[in-house]
Amino acid sequence: MSIHLPTPRFCPQCGQTSLKQRDAKQWACQQCQFSYFHNMASTAGALIIVEQELLLVERAINPKKGCWDLPGGFVEYHESLEQGLQRELEEELDLLITSQQLQYFGSYANQYRYNEVLYHTCDAFFICQLSHKPNLHAKDDVASLQWHPLKKLPFNNIAFSSVNQGLNDLVKNRP
Repeated sequence: MSIHLPTPRFCPQCGQTSLKQRDAKQWACQQCQFSYFHNMASTAGALIIVEQELLLVERAINPKKGCWDLPGGFVEYHESLEQGLQRELEEELDLLITSQQLQYFGSYANQYRYNEVLYHTCDAFFICQLSHKPNLHAKDDVASLQWHPLKKLPFNNIAFSSVNQGLNDLVKNRP
């Protein structure tokens, strides 16, 4: 399986144009034996539920601009999944939550194409059950937000396959 990365030209260690692809995620320098791995990236998404409604956000940017997604995003270096999700919720919605409000739901493999590079991601989802709908603002890369009844989710316009899988599992396992 090809990773569809532009072929790296220069070795980050010795500067020579001697990198060769060994497999789908590894390149090695033929001069100094430096190895570069393009590993899976981590993301975290929130299944924010009030009563029997789920919050979905409309993507304001590509990939999948205009499609529904979960609030969340890529986890930064030195962040846990929960810390990354808390940061993303504040950036995207002005929502402040504690890690105690997050319950791990599951993770799903996904692909995310950005600037002609195909990234493989592991998308972790957390349930955030709230007692009432908070005052939220669409910010950052969110165009709009909308509460959807769990029994009427817009599966035909969900941005990513991992989110579709997670939502299907959520609906199947919910009373």
